[in-house]
Amino acid sequence: MPLPSADEILIDAGRAARRHGRAALCQIVRTEGSTPGKVGWKLVLAPDGVCRGNLGGGAFEALVVADARLKLSEPSPRPELKRYYLTEEAVKGEPTGMVCGGLADVLLEIVTLKPQLVICGGGPVGQALAANGELCGFELLVVEDREEFRDPELFPEGARFVEVTRDYRQPFLSDARGRLHVVVVTRCWETDLAALVSVLRQEPADLGYLGVMGSRRKVQRIRMELEEQGFDLEAVDLHGPIGLPIGGETPGEIAVSILAELIRIRRAEPGAAGAPSEAAAPALETG
Repeated sequence: MPLPSADEILIDAGRAARRHGRAALCQIVRTEGSTPGKVGWKLVLAPDGVCRGNLGGGAFEALVVADARLKLSEPSPRPELKRYYLTEEAVKGEPTGMVCGGLADVLLEIVTLKPQLVICGGGPVGQALAANGELCGFELLVVEDREEFRDPELFPEGARFVEVTRDYRQPFLSDARGRLHVVVVTRCWETDLAALVSVLRQEPADLGYLGVMGSRRKVQRIRMELEEQGFDLEAVDLHGPIGLPIGGETPGEIAVSILAELIRIRRAEPGAAGAPSEAAAPALETG
């Protein structure tokens, strides 16, 4: 059976990332001396342990796979260039126990899905969030009960839509993969509450951000309602009011402030994670 091509390996990496949220891609980028694998050979490892591709086999490939498995377990993995000596001993790098006598430098990197921006509410702020979110590299999912606000003409090409009822009881995150950033900007506090309840009930595995737009008074009321329904907000980093304090008033300005907060948290700048913003979006609050 012929070995998969480089293009096929990259396609497999994307498929594994879509299915599992991430995959490890290993590529030989440099060799010296005698080696079983050559520059450009690739292997992809999925979190379920399935491998595809070839680095030359033997103890060398087994060590690379073991290292890739460890990297998959890291919360924020960074690309790593690792050297393997195809000898019984090595001064620097990883000895494989093989006797080829050469060495191979392997780039280990984790392929992940684009971060997903889940926008509950397709009104003016939701539309502005989608437009700016696309520019910031987010995959877009719009959740809305009103048909006129699920119109693809109002949103960037490629945005996905989920139809829900006004109580948001549908499991609208069931097909979501990767790191989720959920922003609740519906038309009133009752639908905001319903969307938040639905998110918390679904318990997404990789929730990077959960926030709701509105004044401090409105957010406090929503927090009280959530606690009365039995949700432990000590275990949930619920942001609200959302957005950095840039003085925005229009839907576009408010969207920029919200995305600025998302980016700050996503990039893990000191003091960003877990710090509620001082900004609100009272201009578009409806209840």
